[in-house]
Amino acid sequence: MQPRWTSSDDELLLKERILGGDRAAAETFFERHLDSLYEFVHYRVGGDRGAAEDVVQDTMLVAIQGLAGFDGRSTLHTWLCGIAKNKIRALRRKRRPKLMEDVLAEADAEIHSILAAVDSEPLPDWVLEREETQEIVGATLSSLPPDYRAALVDKYVEGLSVADIAKKSGRGEKAAESMLHRARLSFARVFQLLSKRREGFE
Repeated sequence: MQPRWTSSDDELLLKERILGGDRAAAETFFERHLDSLYEFVHYRVGGDRGAAEDVVQDTMLVAIQGLAGFDGRSTLHTWLCGIAKNKIRALRRKRRPKLMEDVLAEADAEIHSILAAVDSEPLPDWVLEREETQEIVGATLSSLPPDYRAALVDKYVEGLSVADIAKKSGRGEKAAESMLHRARLSFARVFQLLSKRREGFE
């Protein structure tokens, strides 16, 4: 089950269970966040699988060691991404940065603003199908909340209907449709931002 984008008592309870030595809670923590964290890191290290795995491993280690410092003001996903960004910056200082990871590093603050102020811009249906934009599509998806990313993948990659997405996510159809709408808007804005940023680097 994907973690929710807003912070919840469930995440604070999970934290306390882990700190109390609950092995099952620690496994739940890794299951919930490992895949989404990897996707977040992957494009920020230039698509380098080995580097992404190293950053994710280091991030999870730091997170577990510093879990007591998580106060619930953000989600665990957001908190983990913050740790990962620091790890990526350290990695970038050791090697020559690649194009997309540099674009993402420069755009992070604007991406956050976009996700905090979604309104009514549509996502062109063809965007996810364009071969020449796959790198930006992947980077855009990695920047979105897990629920948004899952909804877009279910809709445009898996071809699921809104009813199927609702059933899969445990939401009502109206709630699933609303989430998909917000996901489309967020994707459109972040995609446009990264496209412009990459043009500026070329």
